[in-house]
Amino acid sequence: MKYLKYIIALFITIWNINSNAQDARVDAKLDTNVILIGDQVDFKLKLQVPESIPFNWPVLSDTLPDKIEIVNKSKIDTTLIGDGFMNIEQTLTLTAFDSGYYVIRPLQFKYGRQDENTVETGPYLLNVFTVDVDTTLAIKPIKGPMQAPLSFAEIWPWALAGLLFVLLTLGLIYYLKKKKANQPILVKKPKPDLPPHRIAFGELEKLKNEKLWQRGQVKEYHSKLTDILREYIEGRFSINSTEMTTWETIRAFSGAKIDKSSLGKLREILELADLAKFAKYKPLPEEHEKSMIDAGAFVKQTTTAPYQAKIANAEVEKINNETEIVTTGKDQTS
Repeated sequence: MKYLKYIIALFITIWNINSNAQDARVDAKLDTNVILIGDQVDFKLKLQVPESIPFNWPVLSDTLPDKIEIVNKSKIDTTLIGDGFMNIEQTLTLTAFDSGYYVIRPLQFKYGRQDENTVETGPYLLNVFTVDVDTTLAIKPIKGPMQAPLSFAEIWPWALAGLLFVLLTLGLIYYLKKKKANQPILVKKPKPDLPPHRIAFGELEKLKNEKLWQRGQVKEYHSKLTDILREYIEGRFSINSTEMTTWETIRAFSGAKIDKSSLGKLREILELADLAKFAKYKPLPEEHEKSMIDAGAFVKQTTTAPYQAKIANAEVEKINNETEIVTTGKDQTS
């Protein structure tokens, strides 16, 4: 009775060890156990263990004992198989370069909270044979290295270099022909032969249809509007307004024959655009529309020739009518 409790404790411990050892199972499979020198064979390892139990996969170097080399190791793949268990698998590719009989010794797998349990594979025999040599035949010369096929990575730099060489050659021929004929190398696209006011009205119509300020692009709207007017001024009055400030542009009209009303419209358009672009001012919808109408009126009023003035009147009337339609529709909606 004195030692009974120790006997019972020992029995429980042995029973737990046996039951835990049954929780994990390891399996190994060798594709074949007979190869020639330098041939390769797959050695598949599989461990079955409960999901909740930690385990340690054996760390393998590049060789196994007895001159068996590991050519490749696949990734360790984990698969859930149900009932709280999972499979862990890895495939080793083995080879040997000496003939003989080799034993693949058991591999140990530890598992448990403190690696207290161990399972291991069984031993496997690998037979490595040499190629039979007929000694009655003459010794043949050593074969040279085999030519590997070219890959795309090796070809494309040469193909690209060849294409560049062809393009440079064609470019040089084109340059020499132009130089010999005393012609310009690059020919600028000729500008459309239209009067400045026609170009301005076309650009104003295009800007109005873009509906920039209606979509919140206020700065872009006023920048494009003033650019159209400045280019018109440059073409109509030969004033380089695109390189001038608002004040410099207005001052440049001091010698030009233009009425104060037209100049006042131009000043208001440019100053409102400056406020919107540089002072973060948010114009009202009526101010956006007024700038468009005044821009058309300015172009119309500064067009001099009779036939040009007639065309200008039609263009301005078209812009004003469409703007009034937009404004009226907006008022009715509101």
